[in-house]
Amino acid sequence: MAIDNFMLKTDAARELYSKVKDLPIFDYHCHLSPKEICEDRVFKNITELWLEADHYKWRVMRIAGIDEDYITGSKSDYEKFYEFCKVFPNFIGNPVYHWAHMELKKYFNIDLPICEENAQTIWDKTLKVLSTGKITARSLIKSSNVDTVITTDDPRDDLAYHKAIAKEDIGFKVLPCFRADGLININIDEFANYITGLEQTVGFGVQDIDNLITAINARLNYFVHNGCVSVDCSIRDFPKYYNPTKLNANIAFQKKLEGYTLNDEDIANYKFFILKEIARMCHKKDLVMQIHAGVIRNQNAKRYRALGADSGGDCVGNPIDTNALGRLLDRIEHKGHIPKMIVYTLNHNDYNRVATMLGCFAYGSAGRLQLGAAWWFNDHREGIVEQVKVTANTLGLGYFNGMLTDSRSFLSFPRHDYFRRILCSIIGDFVTMGEYKLDDNLIKIMQNICYYNAKNNFQIKDVKE
Repeated sequence: MAIDNFMLKTDAARELYSKVKDLPIFDYHCHLSPKEICEDRVFKNITELWLEADHYKWRVMRIAGIDEDYITGSKSDYEKFYEFCKVFPNFIGNPVYHWAHMELKKYFNIDLPICEENAQTIWDKTLKVLSTGKITARSLIKSSNVDTVITTDDPRDDLAYHKAIAKEDIGFKVLPCFRADGLININIDEFANYITGLEQTVGFGVQDIDNLITAINARLNYFVHNGCVSVDCSIRDFPKYYNPTKLNANIAFQKKLEGYTLNDEDIANYKFFILKEIARMCHKKDLVMQIHAGVIRNQNAKRYRALGADSGGDCVGNPIDTNALGRLLDRIEHKGHIPKMIVYTLNHNDYNRVATMLGCFAYGSAGRLQLGAAWWFNDHREGIVEQVKVTANTLGLGYFNGMLTDSRSFLSFPRHDYFRRILCSIIGDFVTMGEYKLDDNLIKIMQNICYYNAKNNFQIKDVKE
């Protein structure tokens, strides 16, 4: 795969790309391990870097019929890598195919196609580089020109690794994000146990909704004290509006803790109330509220039991109930508490509906409410093009926060380059067709989308001792 002009099909695209390609990266949502960054993990081989925890690549291998023993099982690292290479040419056009070749080029200067014939050569070349011990978690982030990494962290976390990192001058920032799923998703079996763990963290009982709000606020204050600039909420869909009063949310909460089965109205009342309260806190503390919706998780029960969550058993969900989203935003707006917000949907059919609904509540500051970047199963060329064009058509592309990695891999930063190339191709077409002049103003807009908007919107606060 030729890299130099990859995705850049016009002179205008190539000119724009030359103005953004060397910008730093502000990665405002990822799943990198703070522990591995803190300890500066050394990677022994390409399998550890590529296949150890990357469910994108696991899905590729399963689709190709590779036995699980070569994916997450006991086979040797080389055997796993070889099986991956053997089937990889069949995934032409898949973003994983693009990313993997970009990663090989950037970090190892290898231009070879990934295939069975080249497996041994690629293994040997990467092993030679990795055997020096210089390819570490931190070195990969530094060499990727990363300004800031925002990880995804459980509210009960003590943030010990973030604290330790903050005491060092490592050349980039690593900030926590308050991932509120366990607090919101009352319908999951583990919810009561989660609240027990929360009680142990905060040091007081959480038996009713007032206790819960106090606990959430205390933990969020702790996160902000340690550099947090964002709250992230992953939900399957936006809860319908029944009667989400504090009383009804409390009834649902206590029923769940006592082991009773909740009906749909109980679940919706609780989720609606908690999301509204989290939005209020985000507004007060000037945090970005990120909401990931439209995903169905852990569909393969056997694999979930064996490997746990985030193991390749998730899929695109049904279209979002836009009325429910609108009702939630309306109730938050009624109290004057809409924070800076990014709404991601895994179902690309929702793009236009979500974007136009967000536009109904825009106020206060430019780009306050945004349709999130093409996420997960959409972060391929067509998905990015569609998301960018919907944003341009409905919300104001110049205010868009740009791309993120959403990844557990320390080699994933070329996804920002992938996005920048596709963005430049789209806008290059606008220029070629006479829709926009390629001037300093356009270059500034492109640079804002690729870096400065995210950096400015996620306002970093000083970490307090």
